[in-house]
Amino acid sequence: MDGSGAGVREAALGPAARPAPTRYYGTPLPTLTRDQFDLGELFRMLRRRRGVILGTIAVVTFAVGLYVFTVTPRYTAETALLLDTRKTNIIDLQAVMSSIQTEAAALRSEIDVLRSRELAGRVVDKLGLMGDPEFNEELVPPSGLAALFQFDVGKTISGLLGRIGLGPGGEEMPLTEEQQREITRGKLIDKLLKNLIVANDNRSYTIKLLYTSTDPALSQRIVNTVADLYLVSQLEAKFEATRRANQWLSERVDDLKQQVLASEQAVQQWREAHNLTAADARGTTVSTQQLGELNTQLILATADRAQKESRLRQFQEQAKSGRIDASAPEVAQSPLIAQLRAQETEIIRREADLSARYGDKHPAIINVRAELRDVRRQIASEINKIIGGLANEAEAARIRERSLQTQLTELQNRAAQSNSAEVKLRELEREAQANRILYENFLSRFKETAETEDMQQADARLIARADLPIDPSFPNKKLFIALAFVGSSLFGILLAIIIERLDNGFRSTDQIEQVTGLSGLGMVPAVTSSRRLSAPLEEFLVRKPSSSYAESIRSIRTAILYSHVDKPPRAILITSAVPEEGKSSLSISLARSSAKAGQKVLLIDADMRRPRIHKSLKGRSDATLADLFAGQKTAEEVLNVDEETGMHFICTRAGMPNPQDLLGSQHMRDFIRSVSQHYDLVVVDSPPVLAASDSAVLSRIVDATVFVVRWEHTPRQVVLGALKQLQAVGGSIAGIVLTRVNVKKHVRFGYGDAGYYYGKYREYTA
Repeated sequence: MDGSGAGVREAALGPAARPAPTRYYGTPLPTLTRDQFDLGELFRMLRRRRGVILGTIAVVTFAVGLYVFTVTPRYTAETALLLDTRKTNIIDLQAVMSSIQTEAAALRSEIDVLRSRELAGRVVDKLGLMGDPEFNEELVPPSGLAALFQFDVGKTISGLLGRIGLGPGGEEMPLTEEQQREITRGKLIDKLLKNLIVANDNRSYTIKLLYTSTDPALSQRIVNTVADLYLVSQLEAKFEATRRANQWLSERVDDLKQQVLASEQAVQQWREAHNLTAADARGTTVSTQQLGELNTQLILATADRAQKESRLRQFQEQAKSGRIDASAPEVAQSPLIAQLRAQETEIIRREADLSARYGDKHPAIINVRAELRDVRRQIASEINKIIGGLANEAEAARIRERSLQTQLTELQNRAAQSNSAEVKLRELEREAQANRILYENFLSRFKETAETEDMQQADARLIARADLPIDPSFPNKKLFIALAFVGSSLFGILLAIIIERLDNGFRSTDQIEQVTGLSGLGMVPAVTSSRRLSAPLEEFLVRKPSSSYAESIRSIRTAILYSHVDKPPRAILITSAVPEEGKSSLSISLARSSAKAGQKVLLIDADMRRPRIHKSLKGRSDATLADLFAGQKTAEEVLNVDEETGMHFICTRAGMPNPQDLLGSQHMRDFIRSVSQHYDLVVVDSPPVLAASDSAVLSRIVDATVFVVRWEHTPRQVVLGALKQLQAVGGSIAGIVLTRVNVKKHVRFGYGDAGYYYGKYREYTA
């Protein structure tokens, strides 16, 4: 032990100038997210949860199948009615009862008629359903225990309340046979309407009637009878309306005939008494006609006078402003003005020519301008004559208007004497005319209804009579089972997804890399209790070197050594987030595997809270690093040797005060640096990260940290929280190891990794 403990003795003596350990920093941790969609992962998830999916499908499909094959089948009969929008008119007469409208409201009204209690009651009566035991369940006597325990709950409670004084007590009045029949009939009507469906698709005028019953023949009879009675009710309503209309019209026509005769006689008698002779066939009197004609002439004369006065004012204004319109009728009709206008134009042209050659004082210019003034005076004189003519015409129009107004006034005075008589005459004539029109309308309507009384037709027709249903409408076995299969499949998939989402642990190295961004160093299969009977877990690797467990440790050791190809880590820290992850077992197994491979290995138990290595390897716990650093123990006393592999290990004991101070001290740093130079591999087993800060302190001293996660058990948020604490203090993380993997279950999950290999082909490493 002297040679082998040289590094330990050197580290215990004090710090020395040794090279710093190589650091291996992992990539930053990504934010945990579970919303990233991966189609491949979805299929793998469905494969993993196929037991849940297939179980759900089997249970739901079996339950639905059991239901559809045991439930009493029901049959639906269907008939169709068409609301006829094309009416056959033999004669062009309007029906007394108008045809139904085909708007949505009218269709809804007809559906209400088909579902009315009155029509349903007629169906019950016509088919005799009250006496049909298949429809009227009251006719079927109870049998067995039902008859033995049958009693009226209402009567029993009422009798008990009466006896204790809380109710009316006494016997109820018995129902008459007619009342009992009406109650039973009402129940049967409710039953019929409950199973009757009247529907329209809102795209046509077709109304479908469907009735469902356990008896196919009864369904057919009921739905056909409903359609027949609906058509009959339409005809009956029209016949009854026509009959009542004819009776009322006959009486009304006789009354109106007498009123017309009396009103016409009153008109004639009034004319004769007041000498009101009619001037035309419409009964207008002579004075009224003259008054109307004279009033018309006065209106025309007034309009003519206003037009002439307006023309006079317009011409006068134009003359004052010197802007006489040459196109005006008065100017255009005067040839003298036209001639003078031509002369004026010629003189103006001559003046322009002379002005170009001579000055304003030249005699020729003076003569031309004098000639121009003379022509314009003649034009002004002629225009004044035209204005005088227009004034004469306007005055004549005013005289004619006053004359007509005088005549109209005189005629109005004469007509005023007979106004009251004419007013009364008009009243009598209007009354006679109204009576005559009303009489003619009623007489015509009476003849029309009399002719159409026997020509009524229903507003709907039957286009499809119900056949006897052969196949049951409920349950549709194939459809129900198919829907159950599809629905249960979807529900099973949904349930599998929910279970998968609730599964918050890690199951594969791929998940570790996706969630944490760190490398998955390997997977350690769980060793079952049956295997432990032959060897403890700590000795399983030594006694069964060809087992899958031993192979997984070797794979992890290789992954750690090659995590940095140029400078493989020599001092590694084994830690986890929480206890019971298997880190101590991994530390021992990794150290032993390396020692059996021929390496010089030192295993240090740095878990001073729950130490385990001294129990597993049967080492001394009374000689620790604290004793070595304090000089209380020698290196030979602290150092232990594993007899199976030759591995060196240092134990610790629980209950040591201030373990953080010891592990973070300069002595510990120098110790790790020193032993790293003398050993090929130094493995440090530390407490969980979230339980104590010891691992965070040690992660800055070692070359790399191996993080242990228990398969399917440790929550992802817990793992990420611990990893972030390590990275926050600058610890280097070489990767993550999944421990205690259930290889059988892992194989069923279908991960194509080492765990799949250990479970699928474990006989290869047996």
